[in-house]
Amino acid sequence: MDFVKQNELCNVLNWKIQVMVNPVKYQLYTSAGECLITIEPVYEEIAGGDLFATGRYILSEGEAAIGEIRVDGDLVEYERSGNTTLADENIRQIVEFIREYNEPELAGYLD
Repeated sequence: MDFVKQNELCNVLNWKIQVMVNPVKYQLYTSAGECLITIEPVYEEIAGGDLFATGRYILSEGEAAIGEIRVDGDLVEYERSGNTTLADENIRQIVEFIREYNEPELAGYLD
């Protein structure tokens, strides 16, 4: 897999990551047309059985893996899977969506 750092995305990353617990469907508009992307947050189990949000998000379209976005502070990295390549603008749109996402199941808990 190719590994591509998306340093130009740092402009949109002066933000606190929202909590995404469950996979989310996102309608993405690309130059090739519309596609329904699943964004799945990755958690790791830490001591005591608690879950830790890793800042990693697996991207897929149907059964096909598209890649993974990693967010760490101001750094965003995208690693693609298979033959699918998302344009920088598409990655920027997905990161912005993650940034603004509010988990419905946590409404009231995070206020």
